[in-house]
Order: sequence, then C-alpha cells, then structure tokens
Amino acid sequence: MNFFRLRVINTVLFFLIGTLIGFILKERFMPSKPAAAAPRYQPEYSARADEAANPAVQPDTAAEAEEAPEPEPATRPVQEERKPEPVKTPRPAPAMIEASVLPPEPAAGETTGTAVVKGAQDDFFSAPQDYIGKDLELELQMITAKRTQRGWRLNFLYSGAGKRVDYLYVDDSEILGGAPDLRIGYVYRLRFHCSKGETASGNTLTLLTATGDKAAWATGLSAIE
Repeated sequence: MNFFRLRVINTVLFFLIGTLIGFILKERFMPSKPAAAAPRYQPEYSARADEAANPAVQPDTAAEAEEAPEPEPATRPVQEERKPEPVKTPRPAPAMIEASVLPPEPAAGETTGTAVVKGAQDDFFSAPQDYIGKDLELELQMITAKRTQRGWRLNFLYSGAGKRVDYLYVDDSEILGGAPDLRIGYVYRLRFHCSKGETASGNTLTLLTATGDKAAWATGLSAIE
C-alpha cells in the first residue's frame, strides 16, 4: 500500500518537473512576441499614403493651381501722381509777332504809349514851346551835317503849307557814328528829344532813318560839310 502511494507521488512530481522544465526551455529558445501597439492617428500622412498607393486618383494639382485665385495683397502700392504736362503754346507766325509787338501808327500829332509825338510838323514849328521835354518823330529834308567836338550838328528843312519854310537843328553824339551817309534834299525820318522848346537848340537825336524820298531840287550831293 505504501509502495503504491509512493509511485503515484513520484509520477505527479515527475510530471510537474517536466512541465516546468518545458516552460523554461520554451521561454529561453522561443520567446513570446510582444503585443503590437495600436497605430497612432495621423490624418496628414494617411492621405499622402493613399495618394502614393493609388496614383490614378491623385488630384490634378496643376488645374487646382490655375483655378485657385491669387491672393490680393494686403496693401496695394500707391501709384505716383502724374504731373500734368505743360501745355505748349504754338509759336506765332512772323506776321502775328509783328502785329502783336508793333503798335499801330498814330494819327498826326498823336502821342504814342512811349510818349513819342509823331507827324506833328505843323504844330511843332508853329509852337515849339508846347513840346518842352517831349520826344518827337518828324519827316524832314536834310540840308547840312556839320561835325562838332561832341559829334554832329544836323540841319533839316520843313516846307509847310503856303510855301512856308522852317528849319530845325538837332545835335548828335552817338547815333550817326564817324562817317554817316547823308544826302542834301533827301527826306529822313528823325526822332529827337526837345528839351528847350526851341528849333535852333536843345534838340538831341535819338533815331535817324532814310525814307527813300527826296525833294525835286535834290542833287544827291553829300550833306557833310
């Protein structure tokens, strides 16, 4: 009876020892694999992975780039204000310039804007004292031109109505120069300043121009003495 118990106990012990040795050898030579960790949620990479896996369903990026509107800049550049171009006035023709610059010819005895009395021969020789301090412009005939220390002394003749003859003496120091071409009996337009109101003195020449006219008795001789 004791022998039978001992045999059963030995068999159970042997079985337990063999099972334990089997577990030890299994863990040593065939270790168990760790449980797989749950995948993380990565939506950004999962979409790219799907596109790489299925190239046929990839979106047309070029078409989306064309259809997508360009973002407007936050601030638009301020355009420079264009300055107005100067208005160019057309240059007037020579005839227009002459008409705009030259004043109209005044009537006889009329005083112009520059205080020059033109065509007042009769009034001047009748009352020269009325023209003290004025500038006059008359057309007279040349008689003589005499050289003086200061320049020239000119003598002119005026034949008025009723065969009246008057003479005028005019002094010059800078207008005629050294050798003027003056002819006896030729008509000249002279401008002078009357400082004394006399015909024999106090008259200063400011302009002398030949008109091309001459008296019937003119010989064409030089008036210079």
